[in-house]
Amino acid sequence: MTLEKTIPFDQELVNIFGVNDQNLNYLKSLFPNLEINVRGNVVYINGSTNDTEEAIRILDEMIVMGSKKEMIEISDLELIAKIKNPEKLENTKVSQLNVIDNKFIKVKNLNQFKYLEIIDNSTITFGIGPAGTGKTFLAVASAVRMYAENKIKKIVLTRPAVEAGERLGYLPGDLSQKIDPYLVPLFDSLEYFFGNETLKYLIDKRNIEIVPLAYMRGRTLNDACIILDEAQNATISQIKMFLTRLGENSKMIITGDETQIDLNNKTFSGLRKTRKTLSKIEEVSVLEFENTDIVRNKIVSKILEIFPDK
Repeated sequence: MTLEKTIPFDQELVNIFGVNDQNLNYLKSLFPNLEINVRGNVVYINGSTNDTEEAIRILDEMIVMGSKKEMIEISDLELIAKIKNPEKLENTKVSQLNVIDNKFIKVKNLNQFKYLEIIDNSTITFGIGPAGTGKTFLAVASAVRMYAENKIKKIVLTRPAVEAGERLGYLPGDLSQKIDPYLVPLFDSLEYFFGNETLKYLIDKRNIEIVPLAYMRGRTLNDACIILDEAQNATISQIKMFLTRLGENSKMIITGDETQIDLNNKTFSGLRKTRKTLSKIEEVSVLEFENTDIVRNKIVSKILEIFPDK
């Protein structure tokens, strides 16, 4: 069976096939039994029916991505190859998601795709896994997108301040300044999407709040996305207190790495027990990232494989 695909003349072939045809060569490596040749702007694929149709599907998605005038990366092709449902890819703009004002994020692997999907469909989401898997950044991106689409009115960020024992009174500055050092990763993500000036404005309006975990008692948060980061450093009672802040039309995202507990007594960490217990509830979803999902330098995943969990 031979199929052909014509690439629109207004598209840069290098955006699709990559520098030195690295993307084209990767496509060929996925289907060693196919003959894939390019003549001008036409791709000819010859081989078995199933493989040929699958190769065309991947090529179609490559063309869609190339139309965005961005260089396709191997990681994009890996995602396309893993996900067999093209409708899902279309709904997520292939491996890109417009969060706000044309600020795009790239979905790097299948678990990141699933993570964004369950955040959309669940009231409470646990994102568990090693550093570098994007669980915090994607949580913030999801919250920003909900805010941009007027699905929520507020974004609330919290994180256990373990180093200060959550007794922050002796630190200089107001409450925000006291907790800032522990929320830098969340601020970095927010600043990427909103920009520095808009972020300051939204914080002043309290559309975005930074709240130490210990200071959340007695609140009910409606129309909000509430993110608890580094949840492995929270006790069971703290996580229970956090969860019971959930109000109407709100979502919670809880992220953590169960191998990186900074509490003096690691058995006090309530993350593992809490998420296993709550996973029985229909509105609660858990996504467990693996070392293979790490999107930082590839050596990071190798380091984590070698070091014992401590």
